[in-house]
Amino acid sequence: MKTWLRNGGSVLETSPILTMGIVLLLTIAMVRVLLQVPSLGDGEVIVDFDAFYIVGLMIGEGRLDAAYHHATMFAAQRQFSGTDSFMPWTYPPQFNLVVALLPLAERGPAYLLFTGLTCGAYLLVLRRLAGRYLPAVLLALVPTLMITGLIGQNGFLTAALVGWFCVGMLRRRITAGLPLGLMVIKPHLGVALGVLCLARGGWAVIGLAAAVVVTSGAAATLAFGIGVWPAFHGGVREAGAFLQAGLYPLFRMTSLYAALHTAGVPPRLAMAMQAGLAVLVLAAVVWAARRLELRHALAVACFGSVAISPYTYDYDMTIFGVGVALIIREIVTRCSLAQKLVLLGLSWLVGGWGMVNAQLADADDALQHAVEMDALLSIGGPVYLLLLGLGALFLTRAAAPAICRSTA
Repeated sequence: MKTWLRNGGSVLETSPILTMGIVLLLTIAMVRVLLQVPSLGDGEVIVDFDAFYIVGLMIGEGRLDAAYHHATMFAAQRQFSGTDSFMPWTYPPQFNLVVALLPLAERGPAYLLFTGLTCGAYLLVLRRLAGRYLPAVLLALVPTLMITGLIGQNGFLTAALVGWFCVGMLRRRITAGLPLGLMVIKPHLGVALGVLCLARGGWAVIGLAAAVVVTSGAAATLAFGIGVWPAFHGGVREAGAFLQAGLYPLFRMTSLYAALHTAGVPPRLAMAMQAGLAVLVLAAVVWAARRLELRHALAVACFGSVAISPYTYDYDMTIFGVGVALIIREIVTRCSLAQKLVLLGLSWLVGGWGMVNAQLADADDALQHAVEMDALLSIGGPVYLLLLGLGALFLTRAAAPAICRSTA
């Protein structure tokens, strides 16, 4: 039987030099942030990691509950960093067990350790899943890698957990439930993975994940007191109101909701359409779990994970990268050069739209900067859906002739 694989990939798509170049570029970017902002508020610069660090300081002062209320969190940001920024705290109490450790080091080293270690874990799992095609995966993720590294977000951490869950599932290990349970730190990004397990009858994995959620919740309660839970729920309610009012940087979001909101669609209607998309995505995950081989079903679940919630950012696209790693061999060997370039361009557009526009805006005039950001459209969600649709079309059309030949 003739193989339907066109080739083994170009030199670029399998080049260790490309991998080293991208990792070096990312490392230089993170070291530059370390040197520019060694302490909180240096140069009047504050990034997402600083919110983690500030909450860690508030935990040390016994004020964690206050972090979940925007007014007191805003005051703490000004107190510790001397800057004004809109960074509401809405993470589940379990994530506070992580950020509580950050102030054990100065801000600069803490940033580098947190970002560097989580990035390393992410790169390792991508290597495990993609094999010799890792360079092609990293090339598709360059904007996402850069924005996540530069702002010190936890996108590397969550995607590493998703990746190790996939590794465990591929090995038929019950321990896949451990990283799945740890996704409680960003539960909206783990829904599709849980649905996949349920659809495949992975009850032992689900059971372990549930045990991790309960155990980590108990640990957070012991560490921070029972009051952290009503504070958390209050923070979530505030965040919902802020999202509906458009106070978040919607142009950096990659959800359908953000795109519709910035296009002028009423928030309630935009949320209803986002909910409809979530239902369709979860239905696709169930279908994939029952009809596709496990590796491909996991890829569908990863792709769906960042399409379900209205609250997804460019740095959450690291989970998309896990899905790409799962099927990169098929992409490299089935798609034509033109198709690969289209997919690459769309991937860069989804991951880089927010970062590029934030850099182009007038940052010297705070009022003008805010006006320009509010006027920007969020295109990440629609472009992401187009990317997934074209990817599926390219791969299925390339596979069809092979199936016909094999059955002739």
